[in-house]
Amino acid sequence: MITVECAVRVAAPAERVWKLFATEEGQRRAEEGFVSSIEFEGKGLGMVRTMRTEGHIGDGYVKERLDHYDEAEMEMMFRIIDTGDVVPFADYCGFAKIIPAGASASVLLMRSTFVPVDMPEAEARAVSEENYRLFIANVHAAVAAGDV
Repeated sequence: MITVECAVRVAAPAERVWKLFATEEGQRRAEEGFVSSIEFEGKGLGMVRTMRTEGHIGDGYVKERLDHYDEAEMEMMFRIIDTGDVVPFADYCGFAKIIPAGASASVLLMRSTFVPVDMPEAEARAVSEENYRLFIANVHAAVAAGDV
């Protein structure tokens, strides 16, 4: 099993950054560049999102289910329930938490765990790390543009 972790400072209050995770439009904004669209089925725990992938992942789709959501703690976790035969990870879980860092900043913590499918661990880790790089760049861009 591979674990990929990342924590970065974001120059915005935690409540603003949380909107990129807690809202459908925020999730669409944060996934730009490697996800072309997201469709949501249901609300709250058990909600399923279907993401159309692009870029370094390849063209296809992946389905994730919301297995953990705590608004008060500003944390959530998605689990892949259908790889769409495009995401080479088995038993993928992605966790995110926004941690307040004073009145005008926050820390974004992300952690994913998975088993690579038919690919070397280093290559699988590189795919996940590129997802994080794009996601974090989108978070910083959304904050700078006042989108959240």
